[in-house]
Amino acid sequence: MRYLLCALLLSCSLFAQDETFAPQKLAKGQFYVDGIVYQYVTGTDSTVVAAAHSVINHKFLAVKVRVYNASRRSVTVKPEDILVEDFVAGHAAAGISAAELAKRMRKPYNMARFSVGAMGAGDPAATPITSDMVSPQFLQMMRAMAARTNGGAGTGNSLLYTDTPGALESGEETDLAVECDQVCRLRTREAQGADALAQLQRQASPDAVERWALLANTIPPRANVVGVLYYPLGKLSESASASNNGKKGRVVRVTVPVGAESFQFVLPAE
Repeated sequence: MRYLLCALLLSCSLFAQDETFAPQKLAKGQFYVDGIVYQYVTGTDSTVVAAAHSVINHKFLAVKVRVYNASRRSVTVKPEDILVEDFVAGHAAAGISAAELAKRMRKPYNMARFSVGAMGAGDPAATPITSDMVSPQFLQMMRAMAARTNGGAGTGNSLLYTDTPGALESGEETDLAVECDQVCRLRTREAQGADALAQLQRQASPDAVERWALLANTIPPRANVVGVLYYPLGKLSESASASNNGKKGRVVRVTVPVGAESFQFVLPAE
């Protein structure tokens, strides 16, 4: 009887361990920002948001990835660990670094091909200041811009890459309604300020390409990191069957490892 009781307790213990370490079901969904579909996957310790769109005169595909760290420990995300595959052809897509792409864009014979604008085009700070432009409102705007810039000094990274911890916590976002759920908060975060995919669809500069690049980052608890990976669009295969509106489409599969978890997306290359 004693041996039977011990065997029963041991089996119960093993069952409990299996339940503890069994992989938890992931929560998935999508939302839209300016016509671009964003997908998200929530795991045990992280949430990853991803989207893809053609940029730079439709010559390249920009894959935007944002990683939220909901754990109590820091996690490191490296661009080289993220796998982007040509879903139609069934093999890894050949990427190009932001530095190499910016180098190509700076070559005079590529400027027209890539629709490269003037350096800093679209940046109010790059516009010459004349005496008739100076007003109290203008000075107030310049002070706000300077304060925002100085606020990120000394961090080693632009505010683009690492945001204020607690961005997804309802207690930190006092301007959002109480009923704003996770999808609402994720969408609001992507819609705030300048968006990489929207900006790079316009007349992008080499500086902008490098500024939006996803860099290796260690994400502290309750913080998030965002950036873009680049891929030559012409090297991605088109689907054999016609998609909506009779058009052929390209599709990429993106796998993002975060700690012990792995997040996967199948994104249209619009």
